[in-house]
Amino acid sequence: MKKFQFIGSVLLILSACSPQPTPLPALQPAATLTSTPTVQAPTSTPKATVTAGTPEVQVTSTVAATPTPCKDSALNTNWLRDDVPYNFTDFSQNKPIPPNGHFTMTWTLQNTGTCTWDASYVIAFKSGYRMTRSPSFPIVMEGNTIEPGQNTIVNISMIAPVDTGGHQAEWQLQSRDGTALLKFNLVIKVDRGTYSPPARPVQLTYKTNCSAGVMTVRLFWVDSSNNEEGFRIYRNSKMLVQLPANTDTVLDAVTVAGKYNYTVVAFNASGEGSANTFAEITNCK
Repeated sequence: MKKFQFIGSVLLILSACSPQPTPLPALQPAATLTSTPTVQAPTSTPKATVTAGTPEVQVTSTVAATPTPCKDSALNTNWLRDDVPYNFTDFSQNKPIPPNGHFTMTWTLQNTGTCTWDASYVIAFKSGYRMTRSPSFPIVMEGNTIEPGQNTIVNISMIAPVDTGGHQAEWQLQSRDGTALLKFNLVIKVDRGTYSPPARPVQLTYKTNCSAGVMTVRLFWVDSSNNEEGFRIYRNSKMLVQLPANTDTVLDAVTVAGKYNYTVVAFNASGEGSANTFAEITNCK
């Protein structure tokens, strides 16, 4: 019995010496969460501060330049018919042409614009009596060009009408898009009775020469006509050359010594007048 009392006393003492538990604080009510408004950042960009002495950066934008279109213009500096100046202000001064007579019109054209001419630029028939098979003719051959400031010569072969009297045709220089740059009013008179064959050359003579191993024959004659269109020179019936009107001499070189028959023919659209001579030349020594 005493033993149990002692144990109980010990327990009592231990219980008295043990620390007492700290009481828990009273529970507080849950806090209410309130949403915080979003702060909007300013939209304007603050101005940059330029420090003295700092060079500014220049931004350059590249813009494609629009090409400047060229400008077409032209000038007719010379107008010929059969190598004779063509009078385009007083047509009566131009020589008549026989029916079906062949003739050549020649224009010297100057490029006075800024465009480059090529084969797409043409002299084209506009109205009247055409007198050609083709209605247009390029002013340069395909692949060639006429730069600004340059000239080109255009020759067009024509045939006169069968009917006598006056005949008119309008031609024009056209650019590649068909724009008329120059206009040419061509008027011819077809006259059957005006033409007669030219008088034959007279006093046809020759001189031979043998120099440096070359044998030559020079022919001389007097032009007795005033209506020839030119001269044709023949040796042994073979034509050597055609010469312009008013010619009175020609030089021929031969390779074989011997006797040659030369013929000088004055011609126009109505016929011929001819003269003959024999020339003999010996071998060079």
